Amino acid sequence: MRVVALIVFLLRECLCCPPTCDCKWKSGKESAICVRNNLTHIPKGIDSSTQLLDLTGNRISAIEKDAFDKAGLFNLQKIYLAKCGLRDMDRFAFRRLTNLVELDLSYNSITSVPSHIFDSISELRELKLTGNLIQRVSNEAFINVRQLVKLELSECRIVSLEPRAFSGLEKSLEWLKLEKNRLVEVRPSTFTNLSNLHGLELAGNPWNCSCRLRPLRQWMSIQNVPSSTPASCSHPNRLRGKTWDRLQDNEFACTPVMHRARNSVVQAVEGTNVTLSCLVTGNPTPTVRWLWKNRPIANVSGIPSHRKLYILHYNGSRSTLTVYSAEIADAGVYFCVASNKAGRVQGNVTLAISRRRPESKLTGKVLMVGAAMAFLLFMVSGCLFCIFGQPRKPPRINQAENYEKIEMEKKGESCLSENQPNNRIHPTLCEYRGVPAEDIEEETAQPSPMLVPNASNASRNPSNDKPLYDSCSG
Repeated sequence: MRVVALIVFLLRECLCCPPTCDCKWKSGKESAICVRNNLTHIPKGIDSSTQLLDLTGNRISAIEKDAFDKAGLFNLQKIYLAKCGLRDMDRFAFRRLTNLVELDLSYNSITSVPSHIFDSISELRELKLTGNLIQRVSNEAFINVRQLVKLELSECRIVSLEPRAFSGLEKSLEWLKLEKNRLVEVRPSTFTNLSNLHGLELAGNPWNCSCRLRPLRQWMSIQNVPSSTPASCSHPNRLRGKTWDRLQDNEFACTPVMHRARNSVVQAVEGTNVTLSCLVTGNPTPTVRWLWKNRPIANVSGIPSHRKLYILHYNGSRSTLTVYSAEIADAGVYFCVASNKAGRVQGNVTLAISRRRPESKLTGKVLMVGAAMAFLLFMVSGCLFCIFGQPRKPPRINQAENYEKIEMEKKGESCLSENQPNNRIHPTLCEYRGVPAEDIEEETAQPSPMLVPNASNASRNPSNDKPLYDSCSG
């Protein structure tokens, strides 16, 4: 027994440990427990073989350059510096600590991720930054600790995670804690590249469960990423207090946006087809309806009569309503209404119908046929006029014959009737005299010269049976 006691005494004497620390074997490692002793710097006099150093609850506001190396603690694997009021760390504060795998900097006054110190501790596996004053995690903040497996950033007042905040940790990071921050929205790609993630804690943030968060929710469901406490929604009001695990994917929606069809007017003529349109976007894709006089319009529906034909078409962004053979009664205000889980929005289009101008009862075909017949008739008439319309020249009359006219001479008693002295007797051919005719053209243009009786009162010979002109011969 005395030998054993002597050995223990000698071991205590050989083990170097300052009075402010408790040096012992803990969790399979040589440990120096120096908690809540109002230390302001890294204590010296600790054995160099120490693997775990716990400085929780002291008053170490800054760590100078090579602080641990100067204390001879180059074999440290774990360092706990929680609740020390720590604000500043030199870039080379942890230099030569090549075996360091765990660093606890929780509940201090650190205002940003201390990326500058990671060059010296590239083999770090676990980093705790919970409870600091970090508001933003910048791109590639952990690019130099590519072996990091567990990262705690809870209760840090974080309002923004840049898209590549965890760049470099795609294959190593398995556990990420972001509870009780001020995150409202985050890009899905911030997490979706973490292919080896086994746990993601997002509870306690005022999440806006809109369409922008839906891809993250879908990814967590597909990849089966667990959470000890499910996240809940703070916005919108319809989802306030509801946890993500109780919501369908389409509940993460954004209110549709109406880009057109606000107070627009469409002019049309009676009897024509007219198309009304509105441009709508939304996530998820909204359902679009058209209303007229507070009644929904459906394809090939009859409003007001069953003969009225409507055609609706929607391609995911543009909705059109075609009114076939529009009538005066179809004029009015039409409403385009888009809705999804997030809400509804509407725009209106005013349709103005003007009366058609009166048209001839003749159809277009009849008019065309009539015009063609008139043209043919005109052509035929022209041809006939060319053939028969020219005046013919009368046959030329011998000039000698032209001057041979009958000249009526008084033939005495033989040409007068003695028995009728007081009666006027029609002249015979012998009673006319020849009058020279004008030229041929005047003859044809003027009537034939009249036969003028002689002034003498002549009479026929009643006893003569021969024609009258025979009595005048010779």
